[in-house]
Amino acid sequence: MDSMLIFSLMMACFAILMVIGTPIFAALGVASISGILMKSGLGGLDVIPATLHRGMASYSLIAIPLFILMGEVIARTSIGGKLYQLFYLWLNRMPGGLAVASVGSSAVFGAMSGVSVAGAATIGRFAIPEMLKRGYSPSLSGGTIAAAGALALLIPPSIGFVLYGEMADQSIGKLFIGALLPALMVTVMMVIYVVLVAVFKPESAPRNAETVTWSQKLGAFKDIWAAALLILLVLGTIYMGIATPTEAAGIGAAGAFIIAIAYKEMNWRTAMQILRSTAVTSGMILLILAAALLFGYIMTRLMIPQKLVALITASSQPAWVILLFVLLFLIVVGMFLDIVSLILITTPVLLPVIVALGYDPLWFGIVMIIACEMAVITPPVGLNLYVIKGIAPQISLQQITRGALPFVGLEILAIIILTIFPEIILWLPRTL
Repeated sequence: MDSMLIFSLMMACFAILMVIGTPIFAALGVASISGILMKSGLGGLDVIPATLHRGMASYSLIAIPLFILMGEVIARTSIGGKLYQLFYLWLNRMPGGLAVASVGSSAVFGAMSGVSVAGAATIGRFAIPEMLKRGYSPSLSGGTIAAAGALALLIPPSIGFVLYGEMADQSIGKLFIGALLPALMVTVMMVIYVVLVAVFKPESAPRNAETVTWSQKLGAFKDIWAAALLILLVLGTIYMGIATPTEAAGIGAAGAFIIAIAYKEMNWRTAMQILRSTAVTSGMILLILAAALLFGYIMTRLMIPQKLVALITASSQPAWVILLFVLLFLIVVGMFLDIVSLILITTPVLLPVIVALGYDPLWFGIVMIIACEMAVITPPVGLNLYVIKGIAPQISLQQITRGALPFVGLEILAIIILTIFPEIILWLPRTL
């Protein structure tokens, strides 16, 4: 049977299973196994155990449950509230100060957890009531938290980089380092947007008349020692060469537990809830990864990436035009897939094309994660939108979406800047 026909039937099978509500790992796994059967018959199934073992028995993958565990512990402590309080006290007189404080505290929280929904839910519980109470528009309040929570995907330690690094055979440490400047750039862009909204539409973000003393501002620093310590334990050990990302994940998870105990916010029941939630989330991600490994195997057997590269090489279109279509594809697919599936399914297909065009795979990894940021704040499967709706039922989903869409525009602008100036990503990994 022709390879393209097999691939088309696989994709049709995957689409039908998704439409009828099949979990993504099962839909992708069934489609991949059907492709193996069509290509090699029953005898082809013998490769499945070896393929799964070769892909899953990876030291780097240990970081996934450890980073998730760290994020679960942090989300159940008061660290998020203390962070928001610090930023609020220092930025309260700034135009849009409460929204800017939300962006800043979400960025720092993302540097500890690496999980976007945890950041959106944790910071949102404190920030949204404060913003609404002081007259901020519901759309700006909900949209800012949803978008700022997504920063956790781009700010190391991000699980997205672990997954991409594993699929693309790239150094996770270099991905973490390469993401630093883009993460800072996107965070600053969000802050600038919020300030501009507050200046030109003051009814959406009224100025705060509350007076804050210097003693209050300086006193707030004593409450964030845990955040600073955790960031040092995780990112500090990686960047100083003391620990690998996987080892740093273990250090961070242990540190989060110690901090929760020090805050007297950990008991047996909470620990069991954390472990249960970590196991469920990790299991879901690893099941999708297992299905993606089978998908990558059959794609290689069918030589689909090679055919795509040959087709693109033979075309007369300039590289930037093809890159534009790749990025548009990521954005559109991201509207319907969760970020784990987006990374694991599209990387085996798109990465050979990107390399053939002459782009650095490390650069593409950071750009793909920014596309994932857009995925969690765009309907119909924008997870952060539903998280905000869950913690702020007084704001409609339509208002949250309307408030988040300008941030999608900012991230598209960030991708354009990083495409024109790729050294923003590549300079630090090459230097360090």
